[in-house]
Amino acid sequence: MFIRYDGTWERIDTRLSKEFNYSRSFFHHIIAREGIKINGEPTKKSYKLKPDDVIFIDNFSRYLSPVILEEAPHIDIPIIKETTDYLLLHKPKGVLSHPNSIRDVKQPSVVGFLYHYFKDLPSYSNFIRAGLIHRLDKETDGIMVIAKTEAGLQHFKQLFHAKSEATTLEAKEAVPLQKFYRAKCEVLEAGQVFLEEIKKSWLPYYIQEEVVAKVSHRTPKMGITKIEEFQYEETTVRFSLQILTWRTHQIRYHLAHHGLPIVGDYLYGKEAPLPMQLTAYKLRYQDMDGSIQTVEV
Repeated sequence: MFIRYDGTWERIDTRLSKEFNYSRSFFHHIIAREGIKINGEPTKKSYKLKPDDVIFIDNFSRYLSPVILEEAPHIDIPIIKETTDYLLLHKPKGVLSHPNSIRDVKQPSVVGFLYHYFKDLPSYSNFIRAGLIHRLDKETDGIMVIAKTEAGLQHFKQLFHAKSEATTLEAKEAVPLQKFYRAKCEVLEAGQVFLEEIKKSWLPYYIQEEVVAKVSHRTPKMGITKIEEFQYEETTVRFSLQILTWRTHQIRYHLAHHGLPIVGDYLYGKEAPLPMQLTAYKLRYQDMDGSIQTVEV
């Protein structure tokens, strides 16, 4: 598409956002991929248009469709279990669950893996979440459920929804869907106090507090983390946990808030030579035939 500019001096990103009713950020991504050129040359987002400039615009509809995932790296992700309706994957550390925007498409992601190997998976949002029912943080490894069919999507979506909508601890624990995590944590002074508090209680111990995630535009929400057991390992402590709510950075925030930042968690603790020591190691769920399945890595 070619447009001849006949207005006054104006930034290219501002002009395009007015012309096509997409955000400036959206056009920044296309400019970064040299999908927009001025007078035949790649441009910058800050370029100020001059009268008679000729603007070339790539077919930006492809940036709003699954075709953009062709740019995603080909990676291998272990498949733990595959049925007609769903997959269980072991997501590695350092791999996104899904790109947060087209800016992240070229980063390794679960959605990119799925696009290259399965394609046309169902989604309750858009192509950038195709097949996904839930997510794991980039630096968290472990088990993820992936829908292959609409029936699989609806089955697991209902289980996750039931967990979210349950209003009491008893009701949440009664839902046949449990996600278990292992975390290795540093023990700060406040953490020692908190561990003593846990020792005085019967396990399991429930943290029921707001989660204030360090991400943009997040409203603090109540989260419930269940500590099932813990074990000292020299200067660290290892936890076995279960989450009863699905809050962003829930385990990371809850533990760090009590003086127990996860080893390698640069956001809530400090950087370390090791990657973040948090793994979604076990999943227990009701299968589509009504049986209860337990899978562990």
